[in-house]
Amino acid sequence: MVSIQVAGEALVDIYNSQAHPGGSPLNVAVGLGRLGHEVELSTEVGSDEHGQLIVEHLKASGVKLSEGSVSQSPTSTATVVLDGCANASYEFELNCTMGQLALNDAQLLHTGSIAAFRSPSAQQIIELFAARPAGQLRSYDPNLRPALVENRAQAIGNVEKLCSLAHVVKLSDEDAMWLYPGWDTDRVLEHLLNLGASLAVMTFGARGCEARTRHCEVAVASRSVRTVDTIGAGDAFMAGLLHAIATGDLAQNLLAGEKLDRGQLEAALELATACAGMTVARAGANPPTLEELQSFMAKTIA
Repeated sequence: MVSIQVAGEALVDIYNSQAHPGGSPLNVAVGLGRLGHEVELSTEVGSDEHGQLIVEHLKASGVKLSEGSVSQSPTSTATVVLDGCANASYEFELNCTMGQLALNDAQLLHTGSIAAFRSPSAQQIIELFAARPAGQLRSYDPNLRPALVENRAQAIGNVEKLCSLAHVVKLSDEDAMWLYPGWDTDRVLEHLLNLGASLAVMTFGARGCEARTRHCEVAVASRSVRTVDTIGAGDAFMAGLLHAIATGDLAQNLLAGEKLDRGQLEAALELATACAGMTVARAGANPPTLEELQSFMAKTIA
């Protein structure tokens, strides 16, 4: 498997009066850890009860916490509110300055969400991406939370800078609507490629996803499952996509700036939608293990 560094916030989602480990970067790290990769999460958590819950959650999924990630500040929280369609929204209390962020020699570096667009953590993450070693694949998921944006122009600047430094950029249709109001999917994906991404992917929830490179376009439908809630669905998609890229030929093609095989890209998106579908079919941000994913894929193929 592949060595992976994930940088960004870790927090606890509070819903039904219970605390559950969450945060987009943490969810992606857990998803990749459960899929068998050697994952290290660079983040900031407190030494409090919530922080300990996160540490234990990471350990259970085989994810290492980077040195210096435990601080004296309270662990960040996000109170989850579900609407009538089981879609999640969040109310945040954040403490994530990423004061000890340092690059390691991982084969893949991923970031996204709140820490990647808010100061001062965004500047540190951008510096981390800019200091990339040769041969490292980089990915980014904006996963925006508009209510937390303090300066729109600055946030968009941070997003676009990370897009320019990443090989793979995945965003939701909601991200796209906030970033580029009035733009259609084609224009958004083309813009991401023009910024510097080699593979641009947009997800549409129950309507599936679309990916674009300089040479091809691929659209894949979502999995038909009974939805319990959508918490962590996009993060599970991201973990599944990176797993498929990292364990096949796509990673080397992206690093070398080569044309991606359309069939391999479609298969990667199918696997990503499977991870998302399995996650929405059960409560909370609970991405599948490699064994669960393989079993699910075997049944759907059969």
